[in-house]
Amino acid sequence: MPTAAILGFNDAYASVIGGFADMLQVANSHMRKQGTQPTGLFEWHFVSACGQSVRASNGLELAMRPISSDDRYDLVFVPSLHYRGWAEFQRFLTEQVEVRDWLSKQWKAGAWISANCTGTFLLAETGLLNHRTATTTWWLERHFRERFPSVDLQMRPAVTEDERLVCGGAHATFLLQSVRLLNRFVGKAIAMQCARSMLIDLTQTIQTPLQPLIADKSHNDPLIHRAQKWLQDHMAQQIRISELAQMLAVSDRTLIRRFNSTMGQSPLTYLQHLRIDTARALLEAGDLSTEQIAVYVGYSDTASFTRLFRERVGFTPSAYRGRFQFQGTD
Repeated sequence: MPTAAILGFNDAYASVIGGFADMLQVANSHMRKQGTQPTGLFEWHFVSACGQSVRASNGLELAMRPISSDDRYDLVFVPSLHYRGWAEFQRFLTEQVEVRDWLSKQWKAGAWISANCTGTFLLAETGLLNHRTATTTWWLERHFRERFPSVDLQMRPAVTEDERLVCGGAHATFLLQSVRLLNRFVGKAIAMQCARSMLIDLTQTIQTPLQPLIADKSHNDPLIHRAQKWLQDHMAQQIRISELAQMLAVSDRTLIRRFNSTMGQSPLTYLQHLRIDTARALLEAGDLSTEQIAVYVGYSDTASFTRLFRERVGFTPSAYRGRFQFQGTD
């Protein structure tokens, strides 16, 4: 009987905690239909450091049992938590000493550990991901790289797996993680039945098409605010850095240095990402042709635009529209 521990924390997402358990329950249902004996079905426990109930981010109270060094699990799931700012999140990570030690012991005893979205930070805190492949949620990529430089962070795949350590990107990837783990524990047939019955799209294996290229990065640099606004207003034009620097009354070198320091990228890279993100929005919501969109965002050569779009997003513009265009009702 595979046994799973589903960790709980205050401010964790109830949908992820309960959703992962639901996937195990659905797997059990499919196995029962095939005549699997009760000893072959999943058993799971909701656990927390102190064993007290936790309050999920939506206010739902979830009953827990305490973690114990005597318990041995085949699978441990670390859910995502609602992010309320970097300072508060760092405090949370620092406080989880007991949980970190327990996760390390479970893995060393042979357990698989799967962490979702912000939960990947807690798994990385154990040191188990050092020199191993992992992923995390796109909007905390910079913080992850800075805090865990020894982790081989890959932002393209939606789910990574390395030596019984499975990481998922943003929130909803827990469904893909669940299917991946079911395949490991009970086989492909049951995993596929679960995916089909739950309408899980297993073709969405990469995060890139859904990631904004420009992170929502707050800062207090008035010069860069002005630069961003100017780039947005003149996106369709042929832009030279010298022209932007002249408008801001600074040298090219000062502009590039300030932009890199504040935004983590050069002005030209920012402009390129701005154009691609704008093109994605137009493809999702409108019916302009690829040629019209290319011109709108500043590319006179449609072939070059298409090549760059595919390089950054993973799809051609037409394929992206076909997959992600909003289908409203009349």
